[in-house]
Amino acid sequence: MMKKLKLVIAGIIIGAGMILPGVSGGVLAIIFGIYENMIHALTNFFADWKKHISYLMPIFIGVIIGIILFGKMLNYFFYEYHAELCFIFMGLILGSLPVLFLKMKERDAKGLNVVVFLISFLVSMGIFVLGKNIIDINIAAKLDGGIIANILLFFTGFIYISGKIIPGISSSFMLMLIGMYQYFLHIIANVFTLTKQEMIELIPVLLGVIMGAVVMVKLIKYLLDNHYRTTYSFILGFVLGSIAAIYPGLSYTFKDILNIMALIISFLISYRFLSQTNIDNDA
Repeated sequence: MMKKLKLVIAGIIIGAGMILPGVSGGVLAIIFGIYENMIHALTNFFADWKKHISYLMPIFIGVIIGIILFGKMLNYFFYEYHAELCFIFMGLILGSLPVLFLKMKERDAKGLNVVVFLISFLVSMGIFVLGKNIIDINIAAKLDGGIIANILLFFTGFIYISGKIIPGISSSFMLMLIGMYQYFLHIIANVFTLTKQEMIELIPVLLGVIMGAVVMVKLIKYLLDNHYRTTYSFILGFVLGSIAAIYPGLSYTFKDILNIMALIISFLISYRFLSQTNIDNDA
């Protein structure tokens, strides 16, 4: 019973991570020690579906609770305290990096693949710079109800679930990149009061989520089984590079000094909590 409760709590935190900009739910699952078990359970679901449902259900329940519980709160704070939240999230991300590095060392004594790390870091930074400063990507402005809009919504769902499954790639970061983050915040914060049109729009999104889940779960399972060190090095680089997506800038005022203090405190909290947290369960 205690193990199930820990899985629910882990799911709640992962669910919160799914909606925080720059924070990867997949990374949190790795840190809690349940990611690979989740991937195994999903890719071998029908081999022993009762056992896998028993393992996955507490996590999924926690994820739903986390998304609903933190959705409305984040929707408010995102508008009222944007810069403060950004620095806190940056601290949480930076605090997770040492833990991820140690996790990789436990599995592969060779440690970090520096070349892969640098490439993924530069790719992550490049995606943000191109998306925000060169290419004007704003799917939310193109939702006119036509065929193109449905294709874009399907694409959004595919991207969204990819960020849930691939560690280090934050769904919130990717949604911000394509101009759909606030759209998703609205859906999450008003899940029980959606209009008929909004519910219709969710259909292609859900189809994209299903397709993305099937493709990405198989892909990540292959990468973890055959290229573990390279995959983890890529994750670390992408996590560090994703900070560019949420950095709000500095104006060197007293408020910014407080924001930097918040970053340091959130870094310490993240590092200490995550370095001492691991759930050992068999899927």
